[in-house]
Amino acid sequence: MKKQELTARFVEHLERERIIAGLTQTQMAQHLELSLSGYKKIISGETARIDLYTAYRLGQFTGKDIPEFFEERDSELTHATRKLRQLSPLQFNFVSAVINFETAFLDYLSPDASPDYITLLTPTGNLHDGMIWDTVHMEKLNVSHYRRILGAQLHCAIRITSNHLHPAYNINDILLISKTAPRDGDIGIFIHKETHCCYLRKFRQTSLWILEPVNHYGISFEIDCTDNGEIDKWIVFGKVLTKMRRDNG
Repeated sequence: MKKQELTARFVEHLERERIIAGLTQTQMAQHLELSLSGYKKIISGETARIDLYTAYRLGQFTGKDIPEFFEERDSELTHATRKLRQLSPLQFNFVSAVINFETAFLDYLSPDASPDYITLLTPTGNLHDGMIWDTVHMEKLNVSHYRRILGAQLHCAIRITSNHLHPAYNINDILLISKTAPRDGDIGIFIHKETHCCYLRKFRQTSLWILEPVNHYGISFEIDCTDNGEIDKWIVFGKVLTKMRRDNG
């Protein structure tokens, strides 16, 4: 990537962050410890030299890492990094433990092995309707056969630990999950932000979004899809692609 392109991307991010913060150019220059004329020279392209300290100050002001200011657009890694910064210390420690688990598993695999494994989550809390996952046990699941069928959309798996969803899902069934939004008729996993409860529901996309019980166990939820406030109350964890039925005896 050429120097001029890097500079242009930095300038684009610089002005975007100023507008998001609702600052004047004078105020933004003060945050970066620049003169107003120095700030204007940067954004007008009169200078192609971006001082490292200026980039550092912008990072301190926005809470972003310096490389993010030179990306063409927000990447998945950028979004993930931004979310990590919002976590509490306890949440961050949990995510770090998950990352350590994943990297340790990679070290376990031989160099010529096909890393066709996904993480299987087994909740140890209440897995009835309105699930509360007190803790989650993680293990690796070989999905070589299913990968040939489902491809890259297969992301993780969840083990069913109760029979309240029988006959749709039985205890010890494993649900293969895609972290993509469900479409009409899909079984999705939805988390209510206010109650922190998790629901396995069939998604119905009508004039309202309706979350129907899988086998008439539990209540339906209606969401006004024109109301962003209503939609924002829910987190869509993903959708069920298929199930692996295990011996329950």
